[in-house]
Amino acid sequence: MRLFIFTVAILLLSSCNADKKTEKSIDNNPAERPELSRDSKIFFGNRLFSEKTCITCHAVNKKKIGPSVVDIMHVYKENDADIVAFLKGNSEPIVDTTASQVAIMQDNIDGFLKNITDEELDAIATYMLYVDELTAK
Repeated sequence: MRLFIFTVAILLLSSCNADKKTEKSIDNNPAERPELSRDSKIFFGNRLFSEKTCITCHAVNKKKIGPSVVDIMHVYKENDADIVAFLKGNSEPIVDTTASQVAIMQDNIDGFLKNITDEELDAIATYMLYVDELTAK
């Protein structure tokens, strides 16, 4: 009987240690998430476009406070420019470059896009390109 209790105790202890090793290896080597599909980026970008309040100033295909998504993407395509670089603050605006519009854009970028990830910016850009493609058809 003692041998049985001793064996069970050893098994329990070793299984607990195995769980701890697994937890530690997961913490030290977080699994990388695969890249989102284009459809997932479009869906995610659409959600972010609303959540980050881009939609407040930019309609899909008509001017609101700022130019439409379609107009923005046409200019970026014509100039072979990078919308993500602009949203990160790494390039100058090339659409609606009046001083007042640039000031509004900069305030919004600083406020709403301050802590956004590269993956999120890529999703927004993918969504904007998709909107432009849809209207071109």
